[in-house]
Amino acid sequence: MYEFEGTYIKIFVRENEKCKALHNKPLNRVIAEIAIELGISDFVEYKAMEGYIFDRKLHTSLREVVEPSLPIIIEVFTTDELAQKFLERIHPYLRNAAVLVFKEVRGIFYRGDI
Repeated sequence: MYEFEGTYIKIFVRENEKCKALHNKPLNRVIAEIAIELGISDFVEYKAMEGYIFDRKLHTSLREVVEPSLPIIIEVFTTDELAQKFLERIHPYLRNAAVLVFKEVRGIFYRGDI
């Protein structure tokens, strides 16, 4: 077990949001690739079952078959320095997204066999 203090970032994007600057690659994939390039080790991405981002129209997994538009939540926990680099790198690609940044967050990591 060890304690770690750093920055926690939570990003909300739509499932169908594309990054036009990078040949219409999905925005969530662009964000993940930047995290990998920077060596961020604590990264998770998941799709909401229901919700909305900006349009105030409820999107649900029960109806989103033809044009999926469910929210995707991306969470990152890393050092303050890496978090700043990460935010600078993703900034040009963010469109229809929300980013929450929490600094001085304390985490406890449990490693090894239990």
